[in-house]
Amino acid sequence: MMAYIGLRKPMIGKRTAAGSYEAPSALGKAVAMDITPNFAEATLYGDDGQAEYIKEFTDADVTLGTSTIPLNMYQTMFGHAIDTEKKSVTYGKDDENGYVGVGIVAPNIVDDNRSFDAMFLPKVKFSDPSDSFETRGDNITFKTPSISGKASAEDSGVWKETASFTTEAAAVAWISEKFGVSGSTGSTGSTGSTGV
Repeated sequence: MMAYIGLRKPMIGKRTAAGSYEAPSALGKAVAMDITPNFAEATLYGDDGQAEYIKEFTDADVTLGTSTIPLNMYQTMFGHAIDTEKKSVTYGKDDENGYVGVGIVAPNIVDDNRSFDAMFLPKVKFSDPSDSFETRGDNITFKTPSISGKASAEDSGVWKETASFTTEAAAVAWISEKFGVSGSTGSTGSTGSTGV
């Protein structure tokens, strides 16, 4: 487990097919992110003991807190009609939330060595955020949106990919490439589907 010291650059791209996305956009500024994998389990007992045990990934709960949700994301993520000129969103009962790819950068430090972990979830479907309002009192309280959803595996079985870089720019470039946007590459450390 890494010693994470931050969270940056939340990027969202509408999924058009397996491995294909529309150009990604920033989802405000990252506030917090939680990813909890879920597993199906089964145990077979025989001769008064455990004979077989199976544990398989089913999906992952994803919660992403952000400073704001840009207007275009209400269409990209939740299927709502937007009017960019009027800066308005129309919520319909038949609007369908779509699958998106999600990228994020998490700076970390190990033995005084700083690196930037990039993470990419290829297939996530989010639910609309809850609304929470509060009148202003003596102290100012920020209310920021938080969205929850489910991450699923691609047909290939991959549900998450990670890579570690020496610079933030290289981490962002790697995420951009996952969305199909070419960019500069940098020095990378370990890669895999079970990090971050």
